Amino acid sequence: MTEPALPVVLVHGLLASPAMMWPMKRRLTRAGLRVFTVRLGPGVLGDVRVLAGQLDGEVTRICGETGAARVDVVAVSQGGVLALWWAHHLGGFARLERLLLVGAPVRGTWAAALGALAFGAVSRGVWQILPGSTVVRELNRPLPHGVRVHTLGLTTDPVVPPASCVVAGAVNEVLPARLGPLSHQWLVLSRPIADRVVALLAPAAAGDPSDGPSMGIGAPEWRGAPSAP
Repeated sequence: MTEPALPVVLVHGLLASPAMMWPMKRRLTRAGLRVFTVRLGPGVLGDVRVLAGQLDGEVTRICGETGAARVDVVAVSQGGVLALWWAHHLGGFARLERLLLVGAPVRGTWAAALGALAFGAVSRGVWQILPGSTVVRELNRPLPHGVRVHTLGLTTDPVVPPASCVVAGAVNEVLPARLGPLSHQWLVLSRPIADRVVALLAPAAAGDPSDGPSMGIGAPEWRGAPSAP
C-alpha cells in the first residue's frame, strides 16, 4: 500500500492571511498533496520568535490530525523568516522533511525600512527583518547535516531581492520574472511558482495543468549549488 503524502504546511507572510494562500493550496491539492494552512497572529505583524512558537503549535496540531511525524513546509515572505527561525531554534528540523522558502528575506531587506515607517508602530516583525538585525543574525547559522532546504527568489523582486533569500548550504534558486515592482505581491498568486513547488514536492504531478495566469515567470535562471554567505 502506498503511504500517504506528508502534510504540506503553508505559512503566509506579512499583512497576509491563510485565505490568501488559497491559489497555491489549490494547485498543490490538485497535485495530490495534503495541504494545510496555519493560524498565526493577525497579519503576521508580531515578533518573529513568538510567531515561530505559534507555528510550532500548528505543526503539532497538524501532525496530531494526520498521524504524521514529519511535514513539508512551504513558507512565503515573512512566513519563511519565522519558519527558518522555528527550524533552527525550536527543534523544527527534527520535524521537517523539506523546507521551501519563497521570497523570504532571511538575510534581511532594506524594504523593511519603508514598512517600518508605514506600520512599524504596530509591528515588531518588520523591524526584525532589517539587515543586520538580531533575528537576521540568528538565522545566519549552518544548516544541520542532511536537512533539505530550498529557496526560491525572483529576479525582479524589489522587496526581497534574490540575494536576500539565500540560505548557506541550501539549494538557492532564482526564477526570472517580468512583473516589475509588484513581483513580491504576486508570489502567492503565481501559477509558475506554485508549479515549481509542486515539482519539488511531487515531481510526478508537476506536469499537471493548473488554472491562473502565468505571471510572466520563466524557467529557473540558476539552481543547485549551495551558496556560501
